[in-house]
Amino acid sequence: MTAQISAHGRIVADVTTRTTANGKEMAMARLAVNLPCNNADEGQATYWLGVVAFGKQAEALAKHSKGDMISVAGNMQLNQWTGQDGVKKEQAQVIADSVISAKTVRPSGRKATPHAPKPQSNVLPEYENYPFNDEPEF
Repeated sequence: MTAQISAHGRIVADVTTRTTANGKEMAMARLAVNLPCNNADEGQATYWLGVVAFGKQAEALAKHSKGDMISVAGNMQLNQWTGQDGVKKEQAQVIADSVISAKTVRPSGRKATPHAPKPQSNVLPEYENYPFNDEPEF
């Protein structure tokens, strides 16, 4: 049984590339993914996800660098090892079937500023101040 995952996040270190013993291109990166979390100060927590890609997807991943936003999809796997300190460790990673750039570029070719204005609300005026409750009732 495999677990499929789709994630959208920011690359936190430069992508590393290598060629496998079979001559296949391989790229690896670490992704910071923001997840909703009720206990966190800002309502979200960062999840660190490893990304491994082969072939054409490795080429696509290798075009990115630290700070770039990407979306990945593929099979999730859990790596387990014993660290130099003797402590058992584990790290989730996705074997990417799909790597999609989420870079934002303006028509002029310059990257967009991170403080772009928020889009206007599409909520009808009569519901603008309606107290929606996002918490599920059990």
